Amino acid sequence: MNTSVPVDAWLAYGEADLAAARTLYRAGHYMACAFHCHQALEKGLKAVWTHYRGEEPPPIHNLRLLLAHNGGPEAPERVVEAALMAGPHYVTARIPGIPPDDVDAYSRERVWKLLNLVEEAWTWFLQILK
Repeated sequence: MNTSVPVDAWLAYGEADLAAARTLYRAGHYMACAFHCHQALEKGLKAVWTHYRGEEPPPIHNLRLLLAHNGGPEAPERVVEAALMAGPHYVTARIPGIPPDDVDAYSRERVWKLLNLVEEAWTWFLQILK
């Protein structure tokens, strides 16, 4: 395997992002929670890429591309749903002026759904990377 970042490092960083997302959700910081949900998914998908392709993943943040080309088993529908739902939050939660450009646009209910989907995706990552 020719990778500079090992699978367990991707997983450790992703678990830290998931823990941050949980904490931010409980504190009512829904926009920041959505961003960390994206980050957790990205790192989980990069762990899958590294494991199954035996190479370093590309320096991209597009969850759909990481999911489609990671070389691993086909993702369950809920993991695909998590990636589709979280995808925009890499940009929208970081840069003002990109819709939704209002912190209040991140509703408690919508972010709760996202967080739960990411939890399910994370369970799948750990199962296939055993």
